Amino acid sequence: MLDNSKVSHSPEYINYLNSIPRKTLLSILENAFTEIYVLDKNGKIIYTNPATIRLYGVRPEDLVNKDSRIAKKGLWDPYSFDVTKKSRRTTVTENIYYKTNRSMICFNVPVYNENDEFELMVSTSLDNIRAVDLSYRYLKNPIETINTDFSNEIIGKNRLFKQCLSNLEKASKFDCNILILGESGTGKSYLARMVHEKSARKHKPFVAINCAAIPDGLLESELFGYMPGSFTGANTKGKVGLLKNTDGGTILLDEIGDLSISMQVKILDVLENKRFFPVGSNTPEYVNIRIIAATNQNLMRAVKEKKFREDLYWRLNAVKIVLPPLRKRTDDIFPLCTYFLKDFNKSYNTKKVFNNKVFSLFNDYSWPGNVRQLRNAVERMIILSDGIIIDEDLFLRYLEQEDPEEINSETTNVEEFKKRTVIKLYSKYKSSRAVAKKMGISQSTANILINKYAKTGSK
Repeated sequence: MLDNSKVSHSPEYINYLNSIPRKTLLSILENAFTEIYVLDKNGKIIYTNPATIRLYGVRPEDLVNKDSRIAKKGLWDPYSFDVTKKSRRTTVTENIYYKTNRSMICFNVPVYNENDEFELMVSTSLDNIRAVDLSYRYLKNPIETINTDFSNEIIGKNRLFKQCLSNLEKASKFDCNILILGESGTGKSYLARMVHEKSARKHKPFVAINCAAIPDGLLESELFGYMPGSFTGANTKGKVGLLKNTDGGTILLDEIGDLSISMQVKILDVLENKRFFPVGSNTPEYVNIRIIAATNQNLMRAVKEKKFREDLYWRLNAVKIVLPPLRKRTDDIFPLCTYFLKDFNKSYNTKKVFNNKVFSLFNDYSWPGNVRQLRNAVERMIILSDGIIIDEDLFLRYLEQEDPEEINSETTNVEEFKKRTVIKLYSKYKSSRAVAKKMGISQSTANILINKYAKTGSK
């Protein structure tokens, strides 16, 4: 119960505070972003909220009921309890958290009982305002889920990517063919499905078929079906193909650039005449489907090289969407990582968090496998990390396995990687501000690193 003599609130408000259920108060404390850390009169930790996981990688249950003098060793400095208790006033310290390499400002408030005896120290910690990145002030939405009817789950704020989504949303409302181009892992098949789900055909089937994964003969029978006894080993009852089963719906021809010329002719007939011939039949069947095609190849180059039919290209190309690779939408890396981390933490019942330095390395990496590779990397690091904190060393080990050229024999630690990153970025942009933005650090820190590595070399 609150003591009315110790606060300046009115009696009515004191009664209101006393009426708040304990469950509600605990919910407030447990969900506060700022760390709340409470010591009793002897310096024993009697409460701390889950913000400790984010700040120094330790669970609250590993701290409570321990002597704070012992518990702090190897976790943070300085120790402010004795000074706060002795001075009988609020103290402010800048704490260094070793596990996560963070600098935080801590406010330590002494609390006294009715006899004016020291009873508690209540501390709160927040990001050091001198070190924190405040660039979010200039963004409409720092971490943005695209807020359109197209999808509530597509993560991204990059201008080029948002334009692609906008165009796909518009195209989904028209019954036109769509060609989606982009490198492997950029999300072509996922977006094709989203187009179907937002179209008038959404209550009919959606079928995706990888043209590169199926041999020509088998692909023809899978798409068009076949008549009884049309070839050796054929089902005696024949088979209905995917086109017929998808009637009224949408079919995605993924990796269409790998189709043979003969299959291209047959797909062109489907597009122009809404018909096809089952294998072994001379009688056409008619179908009403929408075709979305996707490929990571340069189809226009294939047309010029006579590897892809020009008439088919233009039939598919009513609306063309070119998805940017992840290396050209680096402003989406952080929100994507955050999304994947949350998703995998939920799936694996974990509470892993990234060290801030990891994001700097993420932003500088080229991600040849694009979003698919990023998702894979996050999942692997969650699985292989020993503690709660996913640090930069784990990502460097990932690169050693997946992209050894990125980590050469001379790059054995984070310092070497940082050096190479600074030299590469400064050589490209000639600006400390650009280096700071790309690495996710302050401009003053960028200047220090540039002077250390890019101008004078390693010291």
